[in-house]
Order: sequence, then C-alpha cells, then structure tokens
Amino acid sequence: MIKISKKKLEELYWKRGMSTRKIASLLNTNQHMAIRIMDNCGIKRRDRIDAVIKGCKKFDKKPFSGNIREKSYMLGLTSADFRVRRHGYQIDVAVGTTHPALTSVFKNLFKGYAPIRKYPIFNKITKCHGWRMEAQLHHTFDFLLDKKNVPEWVLNNREAFLHFLAGYVDGEGIISISKNSEKCVSFIFAISSEDKEILCSIFKELKKLNAKPSLRILKKAGDNNLFFGKELVYKKDKYMVRLKRKSDVLNLLKILPLRHSEKIRKRELMFTLKDKCYIKDVMGHWLKLKKEIKSEVNRYVSEAAELSRLNSSNKADALP
Repeated sequence: MIKISKKKLEELYWKRGMSTRKIASLLNTNQHMAIRIMDNCGIKRRDRIDAVIKGCKKFDKKPFSGNIREKSYMLGLTSADFRVRRHGYQIDVAVGTTHPALTSVFKNLFKGYAPIRKYPIFNKITKCHGWRMEAQLHHTFDFLLDKKNVPEWVLNNREAFLHFLAGYVDGEGIISISKNSEKCVSFIFAISSEDKEILCSIFKELKKLNAKPSLRILKKAGDNNLFFGKELVYKKDKYMVRLKRKSDVLNLLKILPLRHSEKIRKRELMFTLKDKCYIKDVMGHWLKLKKEIKSEVNRYVSEAAELSRLNSSNKADALP
C-alpha cells in the first residue's frame, strides 16, 4: 500500500508542476496507479491539452537550421535504434546507451536546439545500468519521423548520403580488425540491422563508390538468439552489409564524416596499421584500444549505477 498525504501530492502536482509520470516514479509505481491515488484523494488534474502545450513551451526550442549535412547525419543516426515520436507540438528524440561516446554525439548534435535530459536507467534484459538521453525538439524536426528508408534527396546527393551513412554507422556500424587465418588479419566495416530497405540502399550506394560490399541475412524471423542468458526471438529478418577488402574499408573510412569518438579512434588506428597484415604486428595494438574503450564504458556504467542508487535513496527521503 502506497502511503502519501493529499497535501504532499498537491504540492508535487500543482506547486512543483510535476507530471503524473514523474510522481509515479517518485512513488516507485506506474502512472496508472499514481493517477488512481490522486483521484482517490480528490485532487483535480490539469487539462491534458493544456499540460502538453505547457510542456512543449516550457523551454525555448529552436527550429531546424536547414543544413543538409546536419539533416542527413541526424536522419542516419536516429534511424539506428533511436526512439523518435511526435508529442504534441514537438518531436521527442531519445536513446539508451552505455557508451559515453554516443552521449557526446547526442549532446553535440541537439544541444543548440533544445535542452538535453540525461538520466540513469536499468536494462532488465542485460541486467546492466546505462544512460537515457532525451531531447524535445521544435516541430521542424519532423523529418526525423521518416525512418523506414533512405530518402531520395539523400540518395541523389553523394555528400548527403555520406553524412547519412556516417550517422547510421555511428549508431549501428562495426569497425573492426579480426583474424582471417593463422597469421593474417582482415579490416572489417559492417552494419547489421532489421532495416532491410535502408541496408539495401546502402549496399547499392557503396557499389557506386566502386566498393564490393556483400549483403546477406544474418538471422531469419522466428530464429532464436541467446542474449545475456535470455532467449529472444527475432520478429524480423536481420541483415548485414559488409566490406572485407582492406582497400574498400580504408577508402570508405577516409571520406566518411564520423562523429562517434570510439569509431574515430578505431579508424585512426586502422590507418596507422594499414601497411601491416600479420597478427603479430596488428592485434596487440587493436586489443589495447578495445581494452581502453571497454574500461571507459565500464566507468560510465558504474556512474549510472551509483546515480541510480542515490536517486532511489533520495526518493525514499522525499516521501512522508
């Protein structure tokens, strides 16, 4: 049984202007139960439309600049496992991550347009803490709602396509070095996702850049996958576009305007090692970089776990 006084609820809702969702979080319950408690206490609620308008206008939101490079990159990045939705007069953009590099990309991309919200989260599947990044953008960002394919205006403009691809790679891409025999290594560029139309378009455009990509199905709909000890079922076919020739990988990375610092560091190391092909000359450097990145991610996850613990403690102190 959740115990909270009517006076305290009125203070949170009317004086502090908290939403029913935030009150539910404070009470460690769901929004439906928070509303039910308020109704039982006879607390009148704000008009829903007025509340949405008030929330949308709480902070100044700048309209999109119109820059084609930025627009292309934003569309590519948000097409890669971001949540984008229309909410009243604004466009909500959000993503969960354990990588400080993606947090920096998000901040740098949207901070000039609207306030950025960052808070710790807990993934029940991975049993791991992480961070949630959110921004409520001006309605002129509604182009981000179209994430099913690569728009024609992007495909018809090489520079726009490269910025779109950079964004999508920063969100979904793999830049790696792996063993391909007992003595030698391969330089790999790959993207895997369920976005068939997007990957097919990327595959065709890479061929226009004189590369030799491959496109194949990794998993079929209905296949099982063991993910952190939990068996998941794919709802859609999962595809992969891949470059394996070293020259193709390096030529693409040379012209791709990446913004994700982890991927940029991997690219820089690849160029440093481009004339080497033996495991003994390459893998030590590569594994050292991977270890550095892993250490940064672990610290970032630990920070999220600690803040989450402190927030839980503060919630308990706030209750009467």
